[in-house]
Parts: sequence; structure tokens; C-alpha cells
Amino acid sequence: MKFIYTAVVCLIIGGIVALGGSAGCVNSNASRCSNGLVCPSGMGCGPAGDRCIDTDLLASCRGEPDGTECTVPGLPPATCLAGVCQASRCGDGRITGAEECDGEQLESKTCQNLGFYSATGLKCGADCKFDTTSCTGKCGDGVKNGPEDCDGPDLGGATCFTAGYYAEPGLKCGIDCKFDTTSCGGGKCGDGIVNGLEQCDGRALNSQTCAKLGYFGAMSGLQCSQACTFAAQSCKCSANLRCKPNTERCECPKTGACGCVPK
Repeated sequence: MKFIYTAVVCLIIGGIVALGGSAGCVNSNASRCSNGLVCPSGMGCGPAGDRCIDTDLLASCRGEPDGTECTVPGLPPATCLAGVCQASRCGDGRITGAEECDGEQLESKTCQNLGFYSATGLKCGADCKFDTTSCTGKCGDGVKNGPEDCDGPDLGGATCFTAGYYAEPGLKCGIDCKFDTTSCGGGKCGDGIVNGLEQCDGRALNSQTCAKLGYFGAMSGLQCSQACTFAAQSCKCSANLRCKPNTERCECPKTGACGCVPK
């Protein structure tokens, strides 16, 4: 619902206006919506009364149901929705056609929707495309931030040592901002090969057994820990004794029998 009113702007000459005196006035037609919103000339109140919309977009769909084809001079053909022709016109405050945004309308998007780590900073450009110049933190910006291991040349001071390898050089950063260790050397715990200072690695036990290590025998066969050391809890410390795996370890001195001692 709306009505037309005339806004009178008087240009005061000489600073004093007397009734019937010399003054110039300009009349400007505008639309006032039922909620008090005032739309400038060339725009009218939208059907919902909550925003101003170009009058040609309203006129082409006045009285038409949703889905009706509508045409507006100078714009591609479109359809009516809620009494408004959905023809794309950047700057009308509505997201239509190929627009990503329009004015303050961002379609509930934030910087995070566009791959940035911080939500704040997204704006709409004059071309109705997202403006991300104020967004911060993103894989590919060359700066290690957020959950990234690295970003481009920024490895955060890490080397192949950081990634668990025994030789330092070779670490690179992948396009997903995760460490690329394909050029790291020297071996790594978990590669199934005994190297570096490892006692064992997975099923590679370096030909060792519980008996060779000085234990009484094996409970379930010698095993290798995740730290690539022998898991003594898999060996018997004496004929009937197995040490508590979390609080004790088995020691087998050369001059005496094996026994459990606190870790």
C-alpha cells in the first residue's frame, strides 16, 4: 500500500523568505510505503512494503501470478515472483540473474562460505560480485594460518624432521596446505623398514626375539611399539611373570634373573 506525496524544496534567496517573497521551489514526486519507507522517483514500494523496487519491474508483473513471463526494456526476459519481475539489474537491492549479491544483500553468505577461515569482511562490489578483499585467512594466500600445516613457501619453520622423517631437507607444501613429504628421506617410523635409531618397525623386528633380548621367553611373540621400539610387555620376564604394561618394565641384568621394575 502506498500514496504519492509532493516534497517541496525551497531555495532561499538572500537568507530571508517573506510570504509571497522571491523564492524558487522544486517539486519531486516520491512514494511513501505503509511502513513509512520513502522510495525516490522511479522506484515504488515492493509488494511486501519492506523495500523500494524499480517501477518498471513492478509494472510488468502487476496483477500477474508467479511464473508469468515478464519483459522489461533493456533487460533479459524473466519471470514474475511475488509481484516483481526477476529481471537482473545490478544495484536494485535484489539478487537476480547472474548476480552473486546486490548492495547489502549477500544471500546470507560470509567469507567462510568462500573458503576463508574468518567469517567477517565479505562485501558486495559495484558489479554485484562478491568482494573478498577484506576477508582473511585462506589456503593459497601464501601465509600459514588457520588449520594449515603450511601455505606455499611458508612452512612455519617445519622440516622433514617435523613430519617424522630422519633426514631434514625435502619438505614442501601441497596445494591443500598439507605437508608434502614425497621428497623427504632417511626413513620414518611406520614405513615398515628399520632405519634411523629404530629398534624395529611394524613387522620388521631386525631378526630379534624375546630370547635374544634376554627375556625368559615370549607371551605372544615379540612385538614392535608405535614408537618403533620393542614392546617388552609381549615377553615373559620370568617363567610365570609378565610385567604390567603401563607401570612396569622388565629388566634383565647380565648378572641376575629378569625382574619387573617401575617405569
